[in-house]
Amino acid sequence: MIEEFRSDALAVFHDLPVFVFSFEHPEDLSPGDTPPDVEAWAWRVGVAEYGDATGEDIFPLFLETVDTQRVKALILGVWSGDVSGEEIDVFQRELLAVADRFPALEALFIADVPQNMAEISWIEPADPGPLLAAFPGLRVLGMRGRLDRIEPFTHARLEELVIQSGGLPPEVVRALGVSTLPALTRLDLYLGTQSYGGLAGADDLQAILGGDALPALRHLGLRDAENADEVAAGLAHAPVVAGLESLDLSLGTLSDVGAAALLSGQPLTHLKRLDLHHHFLSDAMIERLYEALPSVELDLSEQLELQAPYREGDEPYRYVALAE
Repeated sequence: MIEEFRSDALAVFHDLPVFVFSFEHPEDLSPGDTPPDVEAWAWRVGVAEYGDATGEDIFPLFLETVDTQRVKALILGVWSGDVSGEEIDVFQRELLAVADRFPALEALFIADVPQNMAEISWIEPADPGPLLAAFPGLRVLGMRGRLDRIEPFTHARLEELVIQSGGLPPEVVRALGVSTLPALTRLDLYLGTQSYGGLAGADDLQAILGGDALPALRHLGLRDAENADEVAAGLAHAPVVAGLESLDLSLGTLSDVGAAALLSGQPLTHLKRLDLHHHFLSDAMIERLYEALPSVELDLSEQLELQAPYREGDEPYRYVALAE
């Protein structure tokens, strides 16, 4: 399970600790600096700090230094030396060119760029479709940034897909809904805000919520949604829910309206876990959720209050956890 993103780079990936392969100058890397048990680490490659060498230097040395035949988990960090979040697509192309050198790769994360190096809206990954085609044995794919568009894709073995975005375009959500992913058991989408290109609604989610598109799905996360109440209402009668073990509507703007819609729909008592943390629920609604779902593990932490408007006359507002 890919850990939640707020601001920091991954510390664990694919249940493996992360080893950061980066340096300021190539001569800084000495024999013995990298762990010999290659398969026991998730390898994060790329610029790690301001002043580091660029991907043009780091990635070739990684290929030369590490036995990539044994790499199970790979994380693409920053490629560009200006640490702007740009040129992630270059890193994707460079990996694609040497895909045959990673026969054991099971997990890939694209653009693991922490917030102190670039805001999530500055990160510009490309369509992951070519990499998915190049790695038919991939089981886990995560990516972060402003993913403007993707083509529907097919992958027989992918089990977990996570897209972290401050605004996931509705057309990307629709393309995922018509992709063919028979083995996918976990899907987490950070839907984000309209200001950053997001705000997918129930119509855009229709194929995913219908249940037929992802027959093996057991966990669904529709997270960081500015329109969390609308998303919750769409889930209330969605066929996909009956097959889930866990449902995640965290990090968004969920209010009593959305929670009431969720509870008024199909039974949720079959769920093992319902995650709503970072929410705007009242104490009364929190109590109602506990009473209605006594056997479900609930995360109702981070209870928030409406924020005062920026300008006189405006309405108080709710906010997502991750936007820019």
